[in-house]
Amino acid sequence: MSVIVEPAQVIAETTAQTRRRGFLARLSKNRVAFVSGIFIVTLVLLSLIGPTVYQQLLPPEQQQWRDGIFQDYDAINANPSALHWLGADYLGRDNFARLLGAIRISLLVAGVVELINIGFGGILGLMAGYRGGMWDILFSRLADMLFAFPGLLLAILIAAVFGSVARDVFGSTGRLLLVAAALSLVSWPLMFRFVRGETLSVKKEDYVTAAQSIGARVTRILFRHILPNVLWLVIVAATLDVASVIVNEATLSLLGLGIEEPGTSLGLMIFKAKDKLQQYPLQIFFPALTITLLVLAFSFLGDGLRDALDPTNQG
Repeated sequence: MSVIVEPAQVIAETTAQTRRRGFLARLSKNRVAFVSGIFIVTLVLLSLIGPTVYQQLLPPEQQQWRDGIFQDYDAINANPSALHWLGADYLGRDNFARLLGAIRISLLVAGVVELINIGFGGILGLMAGYRGGMWDILFSRLADMLFAFPGLLLAILIAAVFGSVARDVFGSTGRLLLVAAALSLVSWPLMFRFVRGETLSVKKEDYVTAAQSIGARVTRILFRHILPNVLWLVIVAATLDVASVIVNEATLSLLGLGIEEPGTSLGLMIFKAKDKLQQYPLQIFFPALTITLLVLAFSFLGDGLRDALDPTNQG
């Protein structure tokens, strides 16, 4: 049995390796995507270690002024300065510290949503595409039902109806969990559709037929033969979807349905500063610019990954 199974496995793995061959070389040729990837990695590191470093640049007795929560009443609505690099908000809290925290929240929500999309939508797409029959009909119709609703409006409805319940049950993190759950609910059908379509194509390959002919288990065929060859599509779809998740999370917070104070998010920073746009435009400018750069970076990176990982583009 092992003598027969091994060639099919080798062919599947060789096909996946062929698709990945030269990936970094092709990605590096797309300078916009390559720079976008570096920018995203830099922001991730900055959001993780930046707050601590930013505080430690001050003497110990003044470090609390840059924790994003401390209210410096002498710096209310202050302009950028040596003490507060991006100024302070309407309560005297350091805008740069809050911006770093907001980036971390946006990336955290996007990461959780994409993990759910891949784990739920991706696996269901594999099963529906490979097994067909009732599996395909059931989950395809469920995805179609969710596609019938405008995604953002459905997320807004969920956040508005269950916001207070989530806060009462899970405390200060309740709204964060609810936002991630609401955005996941409206995002997974797209991942499901992508993976299902690619699985329908891959399962017709000879190495899959060979594995089926010798009685290989379904889980082995899915995760050893099919998944490696649809993984490129999953990566591209998840990267491109991050941009929309970031915008939708900011929109929920902008409407007062997302993260609550003393927490911070990009949308919440804009929401709290919108009434002072004329007097203090920088309080909106920096979070709005950050959202724009994040969306552009993930969009450019997704396009570059699609070109670099697409098996039809091996030149």
